[in-house]
Amino acid sequence: MKQLKYEPLNDSHANSLSSIWSDEEVIQYTSIEAPCTLEEIRDRINALKEFDVFIVRKEDAVIGIVGCPCVDQKKRQYGLFYQFCKSSWGQGYATESTAWLLDFMREKYPGITLFADVVVDNIASEKILKRFGFELISQEEFNRCGVKFKVNKYRQQ
Repeated sequence: MKQLKYEPLNDSHANSLSSIWSDEEVIQYTSIEAPCTLEEIRDRINALKEFDVFIVRKEDAVIGIVGCPCVDQKKRQYGLFYQFCKSSWGQGYATESTAWLLDFMREKYPGITLFADVVVDNIASEKILKRFGFELISQEEFNRCGVKFKVNKYRQQ
């Protein structure tokens, strides 16, 4: 393991998340339409902090964010996401963090179903999902700023 630490998302993380949510290369594979301002980052934090969402730290630096927002509480369905700063890509941090988060979610909410969406060109994320037993269930298109993207939808039960 790479000695990563996880802490619940809170308002104090706004500045640290700018290296993720303000970077066009990072957000190209997300539903974020444009690089976020600090105010927009604070709004995103406020929307996410009530869920199981965590900052990922390596030593003292915030390198990513992982989470499982609730999609449907009655059906016990949650969405999985992870986003990491460019400097941490290709080092196994998303895989390690996903393993930690899946263990956390399965212990906290036994019997849940997890869903994840991946832009088709994001091969690294697809490899992570397949490694943890997510199955491709459909493919859809979405439009972001006039550009159409194909998204693979995955499920893990």
